[in-house]
Amino acid sequence: MSTVTSTETAWQWPADVLELAARHHAEGYLQPLLEATRRLFPTAQGLRVFVENDPELRDVRFLVFEVRVPADDIPDYGAAQHGWTDELLRIYPAPRTCPFCLTLIPVKP
Repeated sequence: MSTVTSTETAWQWPADVLELAARHHAEGYLQPLLEATRRLFPTAQGLRVFVENDPELRDVRFLVFEVRVPADDIPDYGAAQHGWTDELLRIYPAPRTCPFCLTLIPVKP
């Protein structure tokens, strides 16, 4: 019997991401949103999730999903952004207390 091994390393959530998600009772939505992000952007060359402070509003912090995607693979960044937001709204039901956002970074070949 053969064993299938994955070359992909297990995802490690940064401690501050887990802490912010837990504070807002949103930790159960992290993994489904990660999976949706990978599904929506299968050619991503980089993906990271981090906490970012709002530059204008004190005590407001965001969970940012930053995805680096080949520029040619995303002809309409607005539509790609809306697709991710639709998935967020499907996965994370109202009322939403944890602010999530997506940053798409085009990568030139």
